[in-house]
Amino acid sequence: MSEDAAKPHQHPARHRGRVGIVASLASLIAGPAAWIVQLVLGYGLSSLACFPHDAALRQSPPQGWSTEPLILGVINGVCLAIAIGGGVMALIHWRRTHGERGGGAAQAMEIGEGRPRFLAICGMMSSFGFAAAILFDTPAILAVPACWSIVS
Repeated sequence: MSEDAAKPHQHPARHRGRVGIVASLASLIAGPAAWIVQLVLGYGLSSLACFPHDAALRQSPPQGWSTEPLILGVINGVCLAIAIGGGVMALIHWRRTHGERGGGAAQAMEIGEGRPRFLAICGMMSSFGFAAAILFDTPAILAVPACWSIVS
């Protein structure tokens, strides 16, 4: 590596100090983590209301479960906010580092160019993508009847 290539003003990711690695990784995993929490908690609470023991419960809401749609809605709302927050954080990171030198894919692979920008773009895609998944899953709370509301 030549002496000129090691100078900070010529580094391909010269704005890397504007975004911390922990913040970049947090924005990258916020969306998937929020979706996993929403999926596991929603499924777990709904299953617990339907199957408190070995057999399905087919009667009016169990004691304390009449607010189940509200609880699931709050869980979805909080998880949606976390996913969108991760996407916004990644967007802020991208705006801080978008002035870095561009280059083709071969050049970026060869010299390791633009890590902060790459993580920011991946964070935006994952967070906003999983926010959409949470948003699409939210109407199921009202559209799909709970097992205890289906009386046989």
